Amino acid sequence: MLKFIGSGSAFNTKLGNNSAYYKAGNQMLLIDCGSNIFHRIKENNLLEGIEHIHVLITHTHADHVGSLADFIFYSYYCHGEMAKPNVSVYAVHDVKIEELLTMNGISPEVHCLTKKFQSDTQYSLNFCNVLFERSSHVKEIPSYSIELSIDDKLIYYTGDTNSLKASLRTPHESGKVYDCVYVDTCKADYEGNVHLSLRKLCELVRPDLRPIFWCMHLDEGFDRQEAEMLGFNVVKNEF
Repeated sequence: MLKFIGSGSAFNTKLGNNSAYYKAGNQMLLIDCGSNIFHRIKENNLLEGIEHIHVLITHTHADHVGSLADFIFYSYYCHGEMAKPNVSVYAVHDVKIEELLTMNGISPEVHCLTKKFQSDTQYSLNFCNVLFERSSHVKEIPSYSIELSIDDKLIYYTGDTNSLKASLRTPHESGKVYDCVYVDTCKADYEGNVHLSLRKLCELVRPDLRPIFWCMHLDEGFDRQEAEMLGFNVVKNEF
């Protein structure tokens, strides 16, 4: 359902920073915009035919927002009608995305549009519904997962996390069944890991549920074949 510009962890430069997108007509949904994502967007002409970009931010680590300011400036001056904002940025209020943009020279409501969301509250965009849920990642900054309703499909995108909520592990008991779950997964497995190891993911997800799970945010040691043999899917970069 989602397409990936990059699928790597912060240090997996070969796969690029984890970032997904979806296009609907002349609108585009972008999840995160890490340090090398603007470069990949521009190099692959991903904005061709797009009039407005909706950016969802999970948290403010550099591999998730590192090129967001560059992307906004480029869109404002070089894409579409010059000096007219065509990017909307959405994040939960405590992520403080406006403050981050301001420190990078972006003037919210001038260079881009911003919207502060409340967690656990559903919002409607032009072509999808969005809900942010707090995830377990690092103590220093808030991090969020995203629930998306697109084309009658229910999608869950964990962002960076080291756990899974109960409704993903026992969907029929919770009454909420997802069509696709994109989950932060790494090979690294140690006490205090702020990401979800493949071993831990196996413990949390029953074999019969694994076909809807897609591993993303892959570290350099991640073994795609191993994950697929265990019944999981693994995302691939479009480019």
